[in-house]
Amino acid sequence: MQDLAITLEKKLKTNRLSIPSLPENAVKLRKLAANPNASIKDITELIGQDASTSAQIIRLAQTLRYSNPGSTITSLNTAVTRIGFQGTVNLVLAMTILQGYHFHSKSIHNLCKYDNFCSRLTSKYAMTAYLAINQNLPQEKSDFIALASIFLNIGTLPIYSELDVIERVSQLTIDNEQITKWKKELKVKFGLKILENWKFDPSFATVMDLKINKSNTCEANCVIYAAKFVENSKIEDLMPLSKEISDSFVPLPDSDYRDTFIEYLKTNGWLST
Repeated sequence: MQDLAITLEKKLKTNRLSIPSLPENAVKLRKLAANPNASIKDITELIGQDASTSAQIIRLAQTLRYSNPGSTITSLNTAVTRIGFQGTVNLVLAMTILQGYHFHSKSIHNLCKYDNFCSRLTSKYAMTAYLAINQNLPQEKSDFIALASIFLNIGTLPIYSELDVIERVSQLTIDNEQITKWKKELKVKFGLKILENWKFDPSFATVMDLKINKSNTCEANCVIYAAKFVENSKIEDLMPLSKEISDSFVPLPDSDYRDTFIEYLKTNGWLST
């Protein structure tokens, strides 16, 4: 087991690494988005095939980011129109990727679930950082933050896939401390390879190593600020998330959680006092 990192590195270099595919619904969505003749109706029909995603898009469209207070939206078509074609595509992609991977091993599944939870928290805090710095949060910046936050941990999937097979075949339970070590060594390299295979814009790769850089866009640095904050905090001290993934795509409300994060941004010189 000590050689797992070496084995996976060799597989990466020889193009034998098991790269996860985009979930089927995400593939369909990307094809639709690439079609210049696609319409709001087309995307509504595709999303409408999944009741859970439809409900979350409707719920998100009713938040203050898209609606007036008290505005009631009950139609998926109205929700998609309110959010916009590309905005809906990006949000549904984010939701689909978060929900698209499952493992036989309960321990590995729980590790993946925890990573996804941290990604969701990062998204929420990063949107808060961008809004605090710029006083507004344009749709395209929000879209980048949502996807980039999820891609932060996408490089763990080949590691989890390998470990899932080992646990099923050998009935071994891998020490979490060792898994953390492998993730630290490998997830950025694997994440970059996955993004390349999935043909996402290279700009998403700028956040993966969590290095703040003046050449980064503000939204990229905001994802890094948030990821560092989440990484260095106790989960119980962070804003609780509902089970609804749509809760991840809006900034923190006015609260002690937001105040603590804003103070963190100021202390680190990332937000003017």
